[in-house]
Amino acid sequence: MAKTLLVLPGDIKGVVTMSEAIEAIRAGFLEWGKDPEINAPRRRIHVPTGVRVSVHQGGAPGVGVTGLMTHCEWVKPMSGHQVYPRLNHPVIVLYDAAEGELKGIIVGEITCSELPDNIAVTGVRTAATSAVGTDVLARKDSERLGIFGSRGQAKNHLVALAVIRKIKEVKVYSPNKENRQNFAEEMGSLLNINIKPVSSPKEAAQGVDIILSATNSSVSVFDGNWLEPGVHVTSIVGSNVGLVKGGFVKAKRREIDDTTISRSDVIGIASIQQAVQDEQGDIFDPVERGIIRWEQLIEIGPIIAGKREGRTRPEQITLFKNNAGQGVADVSLGALVLKKIKNKGHGQALDI
Repeated sequence: MAKTLLVLPGDIKGVVTMSEAIEAIRAGFLEWGKDPEINAPRRRIHVPTGVRVSVHQGGAPGVGVTGLMTHCEWVKPMSGHQVYPRLNHPVIVLYDAAEGELKGIIVGEITCSELPDNIAVTGVRTAATSAVGTDVLARKDSERLGIFGSRGQAKNHLVALAVIRKIKEVKVYSPNKENRQNFAEEMGSLLNINIKPVSSPKEAAQGVDIILSATNSSVSVFDGNWLEPGVHVTSIVGSNVGLVKGGFVKAKRREIDDTTISRSDVIGIASIQQAVQDEQGDIFDPVERGIIRWEQLIEIGPIIAGKREGRTRPEQITLFKNNAGQGVADVSLGALVLKKIKNKGHGQALDI
């Protein structure tokens, strides 16, 4: 019987390239697209102090694992955004998909080799998932990018989108002038891309092929009336319904407005079941008000598996709502990390 491998934070710093992470997660969504039973929606609870814990369950039998990822943060809701005074180590638990043996425990935030010191909540998995969804929906000739956000998630996402498209021009907007300037200098140098910090949301949203919203905002960050034919939008803010029902905040989080939803010809999503369970503001509420129908949403797993179509015409406006991390992505990424750690001879064998 093989021993369980314990992997600690020092071993996973910059352990994968973003390209490797994207391909691992793409494979996970492909499996899920073929077999709907290998993934469950993320579950989340909040305790009265504002600390939340999330659990993501999924299986990736193609790479021999099943299991879960869990993470915990101290969340502080503000008037228009959400901050995290304390981020704690996530944990991935991997079992053998054939016999159920405990294969590995990975403790810590996985970072990519391009940004080894960039810490964001499940940053690599989130960015890689966004890249997979963007890849199946955005025009193949997309090369101009408008980014909302300038911190950890935005940095990971720019690296990820530069993997799937030949990005030549980037405009970045965030409310903090210094942050967007620093983002432009750091990421432009890293990727050898011309990045222009802009002073208004409208400037970031127009004259681009892809709009990426990777923020901690709780309100819409741009006006859907600005969307131009052929543009693709990717958004990552999920749900805070637990905070609303627990009395911590009054309103659900939004990152995109109803106009963006109504103008999108194709709406891709990571998980419809997640949107229903969490009553997500960007999706659930527009459905409840009759702006869109559930039948219009297309999960990206079936698109990757060839069961559904995504974009069919270049002039269509498309949207990918990366509406919560899915366990199938976490265990797929975890399996890749565990393999790399074993190949390096790192990690601690547990005789249990």
